[in-house]
Amino acid sequence: MIQAGGQDQLIVNSTNRLEGLDPANGKVLWHAGGEVKVPVPTPVYHNGVLYLNRGYTSSPYLAVRPGGKIEWEVNTGGPYVSSLTYYDGLLYLANERGIASVVDAANGETLWRERLGSLFSASPVAANGYIYLVNEEGDTFVLKAGREKHVVAKNSLGERTLASPAISRGQIFLRTDDSLYCIGKK
Repeated sequence: MIQAGGQDQLIVNSTNRLEGLDPANGKVLWHAGGEVKVPVPTPVYHNGVLYLNRGYTSSPYLAVRPGGKIEWEVNTGGPYVSSLTYYDGLLYLANERGIASVVDAANGETLWRERLGSLFSASPVAANGYIYLVNEEGDTFVLKAGREKHVVAKNSLGERTLASPAISRGQIFLRTDDSLYCIGKK
């Protein structure tokens, strides 16, 4: 749900297209993009722009204004399962092939891209100048937020992890197949 043009809008990343719907009656207010296979991720909304990836394996990703105007689009390289994360003018991506990327949210330019290993199903999260990427093997990569790649730490839980981390009150919560971890303040 977002508010744009003075009204609430339900944003749906569907197989047919991206749609903005009136939540009161389901009426399509606008649409953008074309048909894709299996769009899983949730769009991110910041400062009047939706950022999203749309489809199966190395998906396209784009910036769209409510109303349907596409600001920019990159045809490949986006994640299949995980959503993009917007932080301080940049988009952070981690895909099912183990590749992490940072993209300039203003124009879609890739600033850096690197294989970190394993697969990523969890969406990146951000807090206090850091980005946290968790792969399916339970490795958490802590990046300094910014236009250049700076891996601050790599920590391993040693357990399969598919869920996106959650951050609250200085703590990070990580859920594996068998456990729930809380790292941070006591």
